[in-house]
Amino acid sequence: MEMVLFNAPVNARTRHSRLTPPLGLGYLAAALMRAGYQVSALDFNVSGLNLRRVENIIEWGKPAVAGISAHTETYGAAVQIARKVKELDEKIKVVLGGPHPSIMPEQVLGETSVDYVVAGEGEETVVELLRFILEGRGDPANILGLAYRDRNGAARVNGRRALLDPDEIPWPARDVFPLDLYEEKWNVLTARGSCPFKCPFCSASHIWGGRRKARSPHSIIEEVKALVELNEADHVTFIDDIFTVDKKWVYGLIGLLKELGSQLTWSCATRVDCVDQDLVTAMAGAGCIAIQYGIESGSQTILDSVKGIRKDQVLKAVKASVGAGMNVTCSFMIPFPDDTVETIRETKLFIKQVLDEGSDMVMSYTTPHPGTDFYERADEFGLKILSNRWEEFDARHNILETRHLSRRQIEELAEEMVRDLGLARRESE
Repeated sequence: MEMVLFNAPVNARTRHSRLTPPLGLGYLAAALMRAGYQVSALDFNVSGLNLRRVENIIEWGKPAVAGISAHTETYGAAVQIARKVKELDEKIKVVLGGPHPSIMPEQVLGETSVDYVVAGEGEETVVELLRFILEGRGDPANILGLAYRDRNGAARVNGRRALLDPDEIPWPARDVFPLDLYEEKWNVLTARGSCPFKCPFCSASHIWGGRRKARSPHSIIEEVKALVELNEADHVTFIDDIFTVDKKWVYGLIGLLKELGSQLTWSCATRVDCVDQDLVTAMAGAGCIAIQYGIESGSQTILDSVKGIRKDQVLKAVKASVGAGMNVTCSFMIPFPDDTVETIRETKLFIKQVLDEGSDMVMSYTTPHPGTDFYERADEFGLKILSNRWEEFDARHNILETRHLSRRQIEELAEEMVRDLGLARRESE
């Protein structure tokens, strides 16, 4: 076996962390297989971090390369896996990829157990890297999207690769994961890159530089059709951050979904200013049964500063979606830089309105991930980041103080919202 892929797990396992297989690693496995390499994979969000399993797969498969995918929250676990691999066989090359390494490649290379970092899309970068490691072909200095150490041990970060043509990328190799153990196993990506809105609390625009390429509706429908016919899928989740950013494209896709003639249902996420009554009705008519809207705040002042949507748009989108028969979830977070006791209580009252309209909701703490404006320009925003432990960058820990609110005030206001709205906390196992 040439390469083993590990998905680093969250620190506290929850139902949400095991919801879907890691599609990024599935795409990577497919690209490697197409290039003729043997690949295996372990998703530790299913089992929890078990370093004995790392030992087993290294001893059994004897891979030349180990690839590890990490978010900010899971970076600590990724380092544990990397160190274990090197402890077992220091000749194995360790490659880290995913959002956190893509944003902080030089810092990640400061970990001695990491040999290479892949930033951004990894399919072509990793194939070229394996050709170099296994066959001596090429030069790391010429592999786009790669960070490495030169002969003097200095970190070198190459330029980013242009976005690949998403219609030409092989479908993810989902069968490298234990699909029966996931609650929503059939997740489908419809575009590469980031949404165009560049919210200050989101790191996607930093990773992708605002670039985006959508798959053609025909490419997507062929994958969906294969899931239905070969895997008996009856529900798919389109996992893009904003599924409806291009309404004309959406109409083209849902027209093809209706032509499938199956009982397939599907779900997606988007912004309230990227839907209207006609689109929501058409989506429901093509099998959409669930939609999530990122709202973030119930204060118009805060929305104007961080999101650019209006509260009346929220209520209109929720009413239309509920009226079309969809299960609706709205997500909120606190605190934002300009939040006060009054604006957070305004958010609480607005959440009550949203719930009364028939929506569910999720609430989280605002997390200043690396690459976000809130992290990179914290002083300018009046934010104090209270933790340097990456595992606490999980939206369940409050790691911020603002110019208006202390940590204690923020947490007391969160408790007040939970109590007054009758919310249930997401508990870890």
